[in-house]
Amino acid sequence: MDDAKIQTEMRKRCGKHRAALATAAIGAAATATGFVVGLQKTGDEATGWGVLAGIGVGLLLAGAVTAWLFRPGATGWQTEGEQTKRDQLQAQRAWQLWVFPLLCLAFLAQGSHATRDILAGEGGFGDYLSACLPVIYAWLVASIAMGWDHLTRTNRRYMEDELTAVLRARAIAAAFIVMMAGGTIAFGLGLWRTDAAVMALPFVLAAGGATAGIRYAWLDREFGKDG
Repeated sequence: MDDAKIQTEMRKRCGKHRAALATAAIGAAATATGFVVGLQKTGDEATGWGVLAGIGVGLLLAGAVTAWLFRPGATGWQTEGEQTKRDQLQAQRAWQLWVFPLLCLAFLAQGSHATRDILAGEGGFGDYLSACLPVIYAWLVASIAMGWDHLTRTNRRYMEDELTAVLRARAIAAAFIVMMAGGTIAFGLGLWRTDAAVMALPFVLAAGGATAGIRYAWLDREFGKDG
């Protein structure tokens, strides 16, 4: 890589690093504010602050990982080959597919309480946001596993190969089974009590998304050992 290209790439990386640090700082502030203020509140107010904390955690993780990847002291990108960059990007995707499903499952408890309040006619705006949070994370995990996320779309030649297709097919097949089983259970609950079916649906969606992500990450790890 010649000097002009190195300087151009360094400026781009510095800009991305600053943006990532700003995102992480906003996420940290939102997380701290949500937890500190939320602990002093009750009812709908506490739910709203909890949603803020959940969004903050996502921003903090995304910003921290991006800031590390584009840190000023890193020099490997100047000489890294195609295979090295591919390994780094795919490792980043695997890391996301471990972390985001866990966040999705972690916010299920909060979301279930909010859904219960909504069904009881006592829910406010914060409850609706809280109820949607695990579903949003489930969609996020599914989009990463399917290759619809920004990282994959902008680095497709590094992150798409025959092995990726195999891992994706197996992960989505497992998620499909979980979704079908969960949907069947939710349907059965709906025949008994409609509100029970609605309560079950976030768990079904979260389980499906988490299965796709964790199954993909696990298979990637196992194939990595074999390699």
